[in-house]
Formats: sequence, structure tokens, C-alpha cells
Amino acid sequence: MQYRPDSAEALFLLEEVLDWQGLFRLPAYAHADAETGAAVVAEGARFLGEVISPLNAPGDREGCRIENGRVHVPPALRAAYAQYAGAGWAALDLPATIGGQALPMTVNTILAEMLSGACAAFSMITCSTRAAAHLLVEHAPEPFSTDLASRLGTGEAVATIVITEPQAGTNVHAMRTRAVPAGDGSWRVSGTKIFISGGDQDIAPLTLHIVLAKTEGADGKDGLSLFVVPSVMPDANETRNSIQVVSLEHKMGLKASPTCQLSFNGAIGWRIGDHGEGLRRMFTMMNLMRMDVAIQSAGIAQAASQLAEAYAEDRRQGGDPDRGIIQFADVRRMVNEMRSLADAARALVLECSLQLDLSRQAETETSRAEAQAISQFLLPLCKGWISDQVIRVSSLGIQVMGGHGYITDSGMEQYLRDCRVMAIYEGANGIQALDLVMRKLRRGGGAGYDLWSARMRADLKADGSDLAHPLGEALALLDQASADLRKAHPAHAEAASTSYLHLCGVVAMGWMWLRIARAATARPDAARKTELARFFMHYILPEAQLYHRRIEDAPLCS
Repeated sequence: MQYRPDSAEALFLLEEVLDWQGLFRLPAYAHADAETGAAVVAEGARFLGEVISPLNAPGDREGCRIENGRVHVPPALRAAYAQYAGAGWAALDLPATIGGQALPMTVNTILAEMLSGACAAFSMITCSTRAAAHLLVEHAPEPFSTDLASRLGTGEAVATIVITEPQAGTNVHAMRTRAVPAGDGSWRVSGTKIFISGGDQDIAPLTLHIVLAKTEGADGKDGLSLFVVPSVMPDANETRNSIQVVSLEHKMGLKASPTCQLSFNGAIGWRIGDHGEGLRRMFTMMNLMRMDVAIQSAGIAQAASQLAEAYAEDRRQGGDPDRGIIQFADVRRMVNEMRSLADAARALVLECSLQLDLSRQAETETSRAEAQAISQFLLPLCKGWISDQVIRVSSLGIQVMGGHGYITDSGMEQYLRDCRVMAIYEGANGIQALDLVMRKLRRGGGAGYDLWSARMRADLKADGSDLAHPLGEALALLDQASADLRKAHPAHAEAASTSYLHLCGVVAMGWMWLRIARAATARPDAARKTELARFFMHYILPEAQLYHRRIEDAPLCS
């Protein structure tokens, strides 16, 4: 069974839960309207279901290969990417100055989520390419800010983010890749990089490597700069740059997306930003890609839930012969657990995207600052929590399907293999937890948490349903934990960080279910929405008590 994106469900969230119509009333998006956005979502769902989804299993079986020093992706993916970019899907939220459609990020998010459910390996190149385009527009000098960025939007080029080295992962200061000025405005980059997603692949004629490197004679963070290093020189001669694909990693999942070791041997590149701004500039791209990991995770959770639910409805095994195994209580429990996590994950990434849009384009400085604070708090939460939960969801999917889930023919085991890395790349979830506690909560007064929790309290006050009480109790635990960790010894705060991220995550999903259930009261599926909301509040949300206890006892367990 191939995943079919549900545009009607997505539009319900956007229109009835998040009220995205307000985005189109902002001057930055006045060239479009909510009707246009809805049409884009509906057509995107059709395109992804018909064109991209059929590539998922064959791409996984075929994988990638190295031939004559180049990485070759499955030909069907290459053809589909040309079709995808040619139809404008790669440039939804890119600026009009480089040929983009300048739509809200929230529009791109729902399409990217559906794309990830259709084929996560395909989404790997789209997220890094889009992030690089935004980076070049915001920070690169001409002609890179327009010429190269516009190529990323049309599909003529794709991009990678090139950071990790054999001896330097999270500790970027230990990296050895160096860049020296050539005297003509360009630089020569030399070093070895590993775990490079999409490294020098042939899905497009040109790959732009966004490389973090040290400059000669400089050490520490002040010596790190960011460079754009093209695989082929962007001139009439189209000369190959001095970049060698050393090896292709053989991975657990995402097999249609190449992960490479690259050697830069005096490769020609150009610096993005000023000397020593590498880390700061890199996070323009990195933050977008961390958001994309949350989006990928939500997309796979949707696909796995759809497959498991359909199987449980159709599979006949004992009991009433006219009903599927969904008739059995334990199967219903697993299906409800999957669906309640998947639907809340989708809503949460859309909420974060909406806040990111408002942080850039809201009409008042106060509104932009508040949205910025909320979105920056939600970003590590979304990446860390949702990428953990998609592992839980896809594993449950295998259990629902039993032996049929474990074998490759069903497609469910691929979801588990593909999503497992999402808790690791773009900053492992332990790093996200530290960022959430040590930076977002403890530094600068924790304004993001205060604004976010105030919105949850306002929604609780306005809600008269029986769902408000369990969420109110969980939020009280979160408020207490947040107050305690703000003043705790740094060692305690660090030891408690993962449990705090989990506590935030389960409360955030409860908040989304409160809003979903309230918005769904007049819908034909209101009963199902209420059933899932109650299931979440009474079966999953009580995990908040466990996480709170772990926060209290963290020094004993570290």
C-alpha cells in the first residue's frame, strides 16, 4: 500500500486549528490568499501521492552507487526531481527575487511533511537545498545570493551541508578542514568530511557544498568560516572542482539518499559572510534543517499510521469474521497510540512554522519578537520530541502488522529504518535537550517558555470540555519543572534536560489535541477526533508524571 497524502485533513488543521488565514492578511503575503494556499496544498498532495510515493520502495531496494567517481541515485528519483522542481515545488517559500513564489513557510511545511511520508529519501535533498537557498539569499554576496540561489529553486542545482569530520562531530572546533585565500576573492578548501547527505550526487547538474572550515592562522570559533564550494565551476567551461567522493556509506535506511565521505583537495570556493561568522551563518541553514527533521518525522508518522490503520481494518484474524483485527482492544490501543501521536506531531510542526512566519512578517515589532521567542523555544522541542516519537510510531506499526510488518514487502519496516537516524542527525536529540534547557529556558529569562505556556493557559481557560483538566495538571507539572530548572545547579539542569524535553513534548501534544478537538466539533469525524483526544489525554499524557519525577531525581541517575 502506497502512502496517499490527505489534503483535507491538512487543511482542517491549517484553517480550523491554526487559522492560517491570518498569514495571508500580512503585507508580505498579500500577493496570495488562503484559497490559493489551499489549492497549492490540494495539488501538492495529488502530485506527491501519484509521482513521488511510488518511488519509495523501489528506491530503497535499488539504493545509490559510485561510478567513475560520481554518486548515482536511482534514475527514477532523478527524473522525479526534475519534474518536482520544474513544477515549482522546490521554490514555494523562496523569495521572488530568485524566482520563488514567496509563500509562507507554513505552506512549504505541510507539503514537505507529505513529501516525507511519500518518500523520505527524496525529501533529504529538498530540505538541504531549500535551506541553502535561504542561506545564500540572506548572507552571500552577489552573484551567489541571486545566481546560485535561483539555480537551487529551479532544480538546476542541489545543495548539501558539509560539517562533520572523522574526529569532529558536535565539537566543530576540532575540525581540520582549512581554507586559504587565493588572492582573487576565492578560497581553496582542503580537508575530509564524512556523513554528507547528498554528497556530489547526480540528481541535478550542479551540487553546491556549504562547507564549514577553518581559515589559516586562526583557531577557536573566531577561525570558522562558511564557504560555498560548487561541484562544477559555475562558468561556461563547467570544469569539475577538486572534490573527490571517497566512499558511499551503507546505511540502515534512507538508501535512495546517498551519504558520502568527501575529500576537498584545494577545491575552489567563496566565503559566505565575514571572517569568523561561520557558525552564526551556518545556523541560518541548520535551524531550517532541524525544523525539516521534525517535519520528516511527522510525515513518516503519518504514513506509518495510515498503513497500520488500513491493515487493521482489512486483516481478518479470529473474532467477528466480518471485521478486521481493529476489533481487538490491544490492536485498537496501538492504532490509537500511533494516530494520536502522528496527528499531534503534524499539528505541532505547523504551529512552529506559523510562529516562524510571524517572527519574520508580523506587522508589529512586538508581535515579531513574541513569535520569535516562541518559535525558538519550540524548534529544539519539535526536532527532539517528534523524531523520538516517530520511532515509537513506526515500531508500533510493525507490531500491529505482526509478521507482515516485519518483512520488507509491507513497507512498514522501511519506515522504521528510514526514521531511526532522525533522532541523530542535524544535532542529536541530547544536544536538542541541552539547547532547550541551558539556552532557551535558562538564558535570557526564558521568554519563549513564558509566552508559550501563557498561550496554553489561555486555551485551557477558554475550553470547557473534560479534556482541559488532565492537560491543566500536566501543564502545572511543566511549570514547576521549568521554575526549578531555571534556578537549579547547571549539572542538575544538564542531567534533567532530556526528561524536560520529553515533558515539554507530551504537554505540547496535549495542547494540540485540546485545540483539534475543539475545532472539530461540527465535523463529520468529530467523534473520532474526540476519541483520539481523550485517548491521548488519559493514556499518553500521564507520562508527564514520569518525566517530572525523572527531572526531580536527575542527579541520582546521571
